[in-house]
Amino acid sequence: MKIVLIGAGELGKLLAHHAQFSHNYTIVGYYDDYYEKNDFNGFKILGKCDQILKDYNIGLFDFIVIAIGYYRMEARAHYYKIFKDKIPFANIIHPSSYVDGSCKLGEGICIMPGCTLDFETEIEDNVLLNTGVTVAHHSKIKKNSFLGPAVRIAGYVEIGQECFLGIGCTIIDCLKIADNSIIGAGAVVIKDTPNNSVSVGVPSKVIKFTQ
Repeated sequence: MKIVLIGAGELGKLLAHHAQFSHNYTIVGYYDDYYEKNDFNGFKILGKCDQILKDYNIGLFDFIVIAIGYYRMEARAHYYKIFKDKIPFANIIHPSSYVDGSCKLGEGICIMPGCTLDFETEIEDNVLLNTGVTVAHHSKIKKNSFLGPAVRIAGYVEIGQECFLGIGCTIIDCLKIADNSIIGAGAVVIKDTPNNSVSVGVPSKVIKFTQ
């Protein structure tokens, strides 16, 4: 199957690597609204993102992957909303990760090496789990969220839409991380977070709001 990636950056390079070697996807190239060169990572820059739907309709590729993350959750969600139900999204799931058969998985998800998804967890569309993420039983991660390496989520947790969880943070049982939350690296979250908040520390505290 032929795929293209939105985002000519280091995350795009990483996802292209795993797409090739974990799934044998054929990488056609990248789309990027800001990258000015003709190629990236050994693949062609196919154009700006307004070209994507036209190229899909003429059969240039079969699936897309959104290679945008970290603090650019708004852009990640933006492209998902544009192409949802118009172009299929590819799933990239590294074979070293454990995904229990009871899990529910959306489309356009990327699960990097060494992740664990336990009993009846749910991962909605366009979510990225970086290396070594653990999601315990009955937890849910909503659309367009991005989890850094070694994030640990206990049971019955809900992560909202467009959230960013920094490397090594921990979310204890039965909490709700509200939409557009940012959790800092190494934070230990012991209570629910409000929408559009930034939380850091051990235990974590809300230090500001983004809207």
